[in-house]
Amino acid sequence: MTVAEDQARFLRCIGEPTRLQILRVLTRGERCVGELTGVLNKEQSLISHHLKALKECSIVKERQEAQKVYYNLADARLAALIIESESLMRELSLCKCQEVNHERKTDQRSGKR
Repeated sequence: MTVAEDQARFLRCIGEPTRLQILRVLTRGERCVGELTGVLNKEQSLISHHLKALKECSIVKERQEAQKVYYNLADARLAALIIESESLMRELSLCKCQEVNHERKTDQRSGKR
């Protein structure tokens, strides 16, 4: 795989809204699943599913303490990435991707390029 392909796979993994919410919470320190479900007001099974995906991509790591498993960002630079990307979205009004993707699908259906 090329660096660009690895980078695209990484961005797809973190590019899901619930995963971004989880990562945003983890920028403030490690949390267990129960804490994440409370903060994000989402089902435990959903949070666990997304944590598993983030762990498989080596974006989060886990630490077991007694009966609880705590999750943290695998690298401190990830916190900066999450915080900075959020700031960019607010300040620059970036990413009209949904509109672009919708236009692309409409063009494909009509045969336009």
